[in-house]
Amino acid sequence: MRVSSRRHGWGSAVKFEKEITVGAPPEAVWALLWDVERVARCLPGCQDVRVVVPHDRYEAVVSERIGPFTVRFPLEIRVLQAEAPRRLVAVASGRDASVGSSLRVSLDLRLEAAGTSSRLVIASDASILGKLGALGHGIVQHKADGIMAQFAQALRAELEGGARARPAGEAGRAGGAESA
Repeated sequence: MRVSSRRHGWGSAVKFEKEITVGAPPEAVWALLWDVERVARCLPGCQDVRVVVPHDRYEAVVSERIGPFTVRFPLEIRVLQAEAPRRLVAVASGRDASVGSSLRVSLDLRLEAAGTSSRLVIASDASILGKLGALGHGIVQHKADGIMAQFAQALRAELEGGARARPAGEAGRAGGAESA
């Protein structure tokens, strides 16, 4: 995984790129990316996912503990580009008023065949402003790195093992989600 970061004023920005190979064809990976309930189960702290406009707009809440703060970001997610089954570009943004912080994440998912498997490259650029961004760049970067690694591992498990790979108690975590 490649990581780069920068800090400015009351905020932090972190870029990640993670590559995973999964034992599933690109068409199966592409189908999973549009199944918001399954994707939500892969993202740590993600809950209350809902489809606003299929293949275009979604909403979710992400809650995490970062340093001394427990944050809860209601997110608006927009799909900016979709090239089946090769590339998906999306942006998510939200604000936690109680902590006085905002979050903006852009995602670029690139997919290609690798024999009978698929190679998925997940590139992310996250900007965190406000108190959370000023908390300490190292803490924010470490937490974001952990979330990205857990997401990639869970996505691989979901694709290769489906429901069997899900940890106990994870079923239904994305309450109210519907598939796109």
